[in-house]
Amino acid sequence: MSSWAAFEVIVATSHRVEKYGGVKLAESALQQIVDALNEGKLPLLGQHDWTKPIRTQSLEAQLVKLEDGELAVRLTGFADTDDWESAGPIGGMSFTTSELLGRAEGLHPENESLGVAADAGWWEDTVIGKACSIMSAVAPVDGKRLLQFSAFDDARVVLEIGYSALATFGPGLGSSAIWDGLKFLLAHRKHRDGLETTPTRVELTTDLNAGTVVGVIDTRDSDIARQALETYSKAVEAVDAARRRDTTEKIVLVWTSADPDRGSWVPLDRGSDE
Repeated sequence: MSSWAAFEVIVATSHRVEKYGGVKLAESALQQIVDALNEGKLPLLGQHDWTKPIRTQSLEAQLVKLEDGELAVRLTGFADTDDWESAGPIGGMSFTTSELLGRAEGLHPENESLGVAADAGWWEDTVIGKACSIMSAVAPVDGKRLLQFSAFDDARVVLEIGYSALATFGPGLGSSAIWDGLKFLLAHRKHRDGLETTPTRVELTTDLNAGTVVGVIDTRDSDIARQALETYSKAVEAVDAARRRDTTEKIVLVWTSADPDRGSWVPLDRGSDE
């Protein structure tokens, strides 16, 4: 049986974020976060990490003014104690958003579009644009600048690919122009002093008729990322076949490698609320 503990955290503020060139969240953007949290539209994750979901009850978000005059989103409620402890320090609560850079129509504008977002602290806009251009050989691609307002500095890429497109590529996803673009991103991160060994987190998101699948790959090895892409479609098909048709939740799959030549997609066990 779950035990619940009261909590109070600051999810986002209007302070400057230096790694993004001093960008600040406007009051309107902070209010949107408040509204989304109160409407249950934003899942609560430790360190914006899908592998660290936090079960909650009685959430209430408010826009407040801090002692230094900056604005903040304050969130209170009750959290599952096991989830809270596994998510790490309270300061890891965060908010992630993205800005559209542009669209690469490519050779097949009639195909279902893809989405690519990469953290602006790790990838230049020109690199994101080049990766989108490479991928656009098979479908239009919306390129986005990912902004992660968190104490944790993750090198994160999000690839949005529809179920029908995924079914078309199948195992060939790992040898397609989509892989070529992703490989380009993996090879062209910004140089960050002291962070050279930080793995890249690649998140693959696919909407199903019922719910969404999020595939998580943590690696700096392009061969491991390619293996994961080659088997992603089969893993998503298995999830879709086993799902209830009335669900809207997200299922998280984590790529686990026993050795460089063999790996598998493992569903994340979120536990029970009982």
